[in-house]
Amino acid sequence: MLSFNRRQILTSFGALSLAGCGFQPVYGPTSSGRSLRGRIAYRAPNTPEGFRLRTRLEDRLGRVEQGDYLLTIDLEIEEVAVVISSSQDINRFNLPGKATWTLTEDGRDSPLASGVAETFTAYSAFGTTVASQEAQDDARDRLAIALADLIVTDIIVEATGGL
Repeated sequence: MLSFNRRQILTSFGALSLAGCGFQPVYGPTSSGRSLRGRIAYRAPNTPEGFRLRTRLEDRLGRVEQGDYLLTIDLEIEEVAVVISSSQDINRFNLPGKATWTLTEDGRDSPLASGVAETFTAYSAFGTTVASQEAQDDARDRLAIALADLIVTDIIVEATGGL
């Protein structure tokens, strides 16, 4: 009974501290995340990963309705063998990815914001050739989605600071 009360008190203090710090939802009606929705055009590499990245950006920031801003993204994806069996077969790969992005305003040369998003994913190559290829394609899709989510987070943080 005592621990329940303690949890309730700690939860109350946590809620009060968030309310007092100026916490505001990023996707609220008057937030910076909403103000960018449908206003960014995307330029990414013409690859399957670039297509998946653009699709995820459109999911998160909306399709371009009024191209006030241009988001340019360069992708670098490597493939690193991680697990090699005693018979010299590669059974697992890491895919480290890096997306260098720049957000510019229409008609201006200087960037409003820029950054680098980095993460990785992995896949198992243990199985048939078809299964390994599907695992690789899925890992590349997951990597593109994760990079797009990191880019969106960075842009919203920049916009909150007065983009």
